[in-house]
Amino acid sequence: MKQRLFLSVLCILFLMYDAVPRFQIDLTLEGAFFSLWLLFAVMALGGNLAGLFFGRRETQFITEEDLPVDLRKKQYSR
Repeated sequence: MKQRLFLSVLCILFLMYDAVPRFQIDLTLEGAFFSLWLLFAVMALGGNLAGLFFGRRETQFITEEDLPVDLRKKQYSR
């Protein structure tokens, strides 16, 4: 999963690197489109970076045999 997120970040950065010098932000339809495109690209970049840095950590599974004997008993009261 980390590889997919890292690849997504690289693709977004390449698209932004390629697109930003070509457009100008002004009050035309092209400027509005570019502004929205840039906003969505930054949101996608932020989401992928958040998933990359704050993603799930791998958990270790403990089998019943690994538990101490007193924890194997079922306790129905405190």
